[in-house]
Amino acid sequence: MFKLILSAFAVSLWCLNQSAWGQTQRIDDFREVHVEDILDIENDDLVDSQSQILPELKGSQLFTSPDHHEKMDWKVSEKEVVIDTPPLKGQGHSLIPWSTQSPEDFLNIDKWLAERSLKDINPDWKIRLREYEQSENVGKILQCKGKCEVYRGSLPSKVQHLSQIIEGDELKTGPHSSAWVYLIDGSLLRLGADSSVSLVEFNLSKDTAYHFYRLNYGHVFWHPRNDKELVLESGPETDHFNLPLLMREANQANFERKIFNQQNDFERSHEVLNLEENAIKMQFTMLNELKQKNNKIGLLKSKMMLISPNASLISSGSTLDMIYRLGSKAYFKRRTNDEGTSLLLQMRGYSLKDLTEVNELKWYEVAENGRNFSLAENDLGHLEITELLTKRIKTFELAREIWIDQYTGPIFATIENKEKMAIKHGFKIWGEEISKRFDFMLEYMRRIETTNLKSIELLLSKNEIQVEKGPGTNHFQAALDSYLFGLKKRYSNERSQVREMSDLQYYVWILRNGK
Repeated sequence: MFKLILSAFAVSLWCLNQSAWGQTQRIDDFREVHVEDILDIENDDLVDSQSQILPELKGSQLFTSPDHHEKMDWKVSEKEVVIDTPPLKGQGHSLIPWSTQSPEDFLNIDKWLAERSLKDINPDWKIRLREYEQSENVGKILQCKGKCEVYRGSLPSKVQHLSQIIEGDELKTGPHSSAWVYLIDGSLLRLGADSSVSLVEFNLSKDTAYHFYRLNYGHVFWHPRNDKELVLESGPETDHFNLPLLMREANQANFERKIFNQQNDFERSHEVLNLEENAIKMQFTMLNELKQKNNKIGLLKSKMMLISPNASLISSGSTLDMIYRLGSKAYFKRRTNDEGTSLLLQMRGYSLKDLTEVNELKWYEVAENGRNFSLAENDLGHLEITELLTKRIKTFELAREIWIDQYTGPIFATIENKEKMAIKHGFKIWGEEISKRFDFMLEYMRRIETTNLKSIELLLSKNEIQVEKGPGTNHFQAALDSYLFGLKKRYSNERSQVREMSDLQYYVWILRNGK
């Protein structure tokens, strides 16, 4: 029995040896180097043969520590290093788009050879590809009331307070909805109901933030930050529809609660009888104190190119409104004309390259074909209501200053360090070439939108689609109803009870009313 076990063990060793030899033979066949050939050659030739088996690795090797892979007998050297940088924030080390990579394309030898030749011509191809694929963070959703969606590709996803917005996103609001967006440079963007804006590009230089946005349809309010102190206004806020904010420390109710906890019964009765607005005064005080603090950060100037199919607006620090309906006229108004700000208008046409400066704080309309513009006279009622909804927005101004202190300030503190801005924050700092990029975008958009405008006209006429003339009421109707209803309830018992709430009750009240 013992001999039988030894015999079986010997047979298994022989089979194992044959299997191992077969695997070695197949590997050598794959490398086209046979063992008997190697044994027949001299020692010097053996080294040459081994160099065929061990290919020379190029570039920085990350799979072992340097004391291992830098050994000379391992044949590892860095004669031709591929230029690369650490990935930007949010990027991976691999540049292969695995989620969308087609196996057929990945294994296509002809495509690989073509790509390889381009990479050999451009040694910094990795850096270029990383910068091309990097989508920078544009901002965050400050408030969403109703239905707000972001199209990042072909499928929509819902967004809410604190949701990130990045380059290439299309932000869309549904009926009876609106959205406020806080942009990383401190600017504010408001979308009315039934509106869509594409955030095409966002670029930073050391002194200016460049925004390239497209108004697909609807209404947008653009409000860049300035360093001036805000004058006290005791009137009710006009965008009541989006209040209270989910940022609890910015709401007027938060200051009402602070004052209530510091007063005695007599002081409370006196304030109610005299309709004093001490909470508003305290809110403005905090707002202006934060403004002074944030002014020391050295915030960037804001420059924005807002594009619609029949007109382009170039704002340098100027607040504006713009309305566009598909196949209809576009309407716009410059809301501020502070020193150092400007607003330029560009029309449509393959040969119309001139920019017209807009100085008057009045509503203008642009023709459907984008060839001329004039003062708006027929739809002033709807346009003035659109402007009214963003006339007094102290809570949004305070929320902006709070987020500048929390988010924007720490980012801009490192703007002189390009490497830190890229790796830590994910932003590329442009140099003098940013002006060439801006001019290119201006010319490119004029040409492409001129073509788009002709396609829209052809599509509407071919399908006999009737378009809504004028600015319409969809973008402001729900917000206007909320504002008027809020005026009725301004001093109601329900409103006054908010100041008596505990922290938990106040938090629940915000969750119920702020969405």
